[in-house]
Amino acid sequence: DAFRAGKAALEDLQLPYFLSYGSALGALREGQFQPYEDDVNVGIYSWDLAALQRRCTECSAKERDGLLKSVFERFGFDPVSEIAESPAPGSAGNVENQAVEVCPRTFLAEGWSAEQAFPILYKFTHRESFVRFDVMVFTLQFGQLWDFSDGGAETSSGWRYKPFAPQAVEFEKIMTFSMPAEPLEDHYGQDWHVPRVYTYVENLARCKNRCQVLRVHPWDARMQKFQLPPAKTWEEFKPFMRQYRMMYAKAMADSEYEFPEKKLDLYKLESKPVVLFQAAALCKEEGNMRLKSQKFTGALDKYDEGLYIVDKCREVLLTWRLIFRQIHNEKAEKDRKDRGLKMSDLTEPDMPREFRADEDEERACRVALLLNAAQAALAAEKWDLVEARIASVLELEPQNRKGLYRRGLARAKSGNKEGAQADFWALLRSSGFESKEALSQLMKLLPTDELQKEYKKQKAAADRQSKIGSMLREDEEDERILIQEERYQRFLGDCEQRARDGQREITFDEWAKQYEWRYDADERMKARKSFPECFSHVGPAPLPVEDWEVDYLTHKEIEKIVYRRQTEALGARRRQREADTAKEDKSNKLHVDEEDEQLLKEAVVKKGYHYWW
Repeated sequence: DAFRAGKAALEDLQLPYFLSYGSALGALREGQFQPYEDDVNVGIYSWDLAALQRRCTECSAKERDGLLKSVFERFGFDPVSEIAESPAPGSAGNVENQAVEVCPRTFLAEGWSAEQAFPILYKFTHRESFVRFDVMVFTLQFGQLWDFSDGGAETSSGWRYKPFAPQAVEFEKIMTFSMPAEPLEDHYGQDWHVPRVYTYVENLARCKNRCQVLRVHPWDARMQKFQLPPAKTWEEFKPFMRQYRMMYAKAMADSEYEFPEKKLDLYKLESKPVVLFQAAALCKEEGNMRLKSQKFTGALDKYDEGLYIVDKCREVLLTWRLIFRQIHNEKAEKDRKDRGLKMSDLTEPDMPREFRADEDEERACRVALLLNAAQAALAAEKWDLVEARIASVLELEPQNRKGLYRRGLARAKSGNKEGAQADFWALLRSSGFESKEALSQLMKLLPTDELQKEYKKQKAAADRQSKIGSMLREDEEDERILIQEERYQRFLGDCEQRARDGQREITFDEWAKQYEWRYDADERMKARKSFPECFSHVGPAPLPVEDWEVDYLTHKEIEKIVYRRQTEALGARRRQREADTAKEDKSNKLHVDEEDEQLLKEAVVKKGYHYWW
């Protein structure tokens, strides 16, 4: 979108342009913008920019730059501002440590006027996509084409090329222009078609066109167009483009990764399961939008991207599990040496509840992405991909109804009728013979008589299995199994209560040693007799609190609770006592003699108090 908008802006300004550097690599080599590039690089010639300035009313540099920025703003771009820290003498931006506009970035030598400042680079940002759009000015000096945008004249260096004309290419399904292969070879080396990532210093060592600038000419709005060598037509250039793409494909086939694979760092933000789940959800939403707009291949790519993220999440969770096990083994070995514990005492504890929840979410996210990918592949008529995705789903959930239905559809359309029938019968059995979709598909695959016969057979077999299962369930179960199940349900109930109270998670063995006695009436009676201080006027405490039971509640907090209960009880007693007194003496009138009454009236009533009359 940024490229199309920038292209429209340059065409509106009547400025001939060409893709340069990384964008030109994408046009000639990949046929698309490189995924790791976050900007669009475009080149223009200085004489075309001078012609734009001559078309202005006042023919000034300020009016030229204002026109260029206003047109780009109309097409959805904003000029870029950067922090200038101690600007170099003679360079644009003379305010220290403030954001200055670098559109354009110019070279201004000592003694030059503002009209002689040479424009090097125009920087814009696309408002919708936040993609940078850089317009670099190529100028002719000393019989060579120069680009000063990479430090350029400010660092007395630049990129030098033999004069070239823009090459017409088809890119992003539109005709545009690009830097030819010869200057790309000068800049990136002979193997420019091989996808590699180099540092800035490594790239400088490989390029041939970096050299010192002897002199930079001041800007001249009267400069005339230079006659460049003619470029090939698109029809003539097609075989060369095909050759570049073949060289790129061969280089990609020889290397497993375009980027060197990085080791997994568990402590970075991008390795947190919650972040990975959010990224996978975004891929799923984008895939759903593409699927609704009938862009089936694009949707499949997005779902596969989400599956790649989920694979990374599985790697993170597996690594954490191994770390937990290693920590347990080290601790168990230390305890065995220090205290001579037996191996039965060194049982591995359960994983934390949050970890189990992450594993469940990873499984659910994987199943959803696989099912959606199968739907996109089904719409794109890629039957092999449907088989592969649904096979992964059924490994996780053998009775998944959506998976069985979609694989059955793919098998039926690809001609595998037996496999389709098997999937639809399995779907019918898993739904309790209530799936109308499975029946409708089976009616298309089988004659009516054969379908009815097979349906009765399958239904009878399912009923027989159900009866055998009910007979097995009716057998008397071992009483010990029932006791253990009851104990485990009590343990789960206590765990839920502890989770609501914010207390730490405990194992079943810890619960059996410290808390199970509470469910035994005799044990509770012994505890009441042993700890009479745990009882108050309110009644017996249902769960007496002992010192070893205090994990997250402190003794001071418990004393506050006891104090509050005692205060409430004393208040209730006082209110009851006052109520009894009021019932006995309903008259509260104060009795005084006439003399005292007269004094009270003069001293109290005149001041606004009224006690008994």
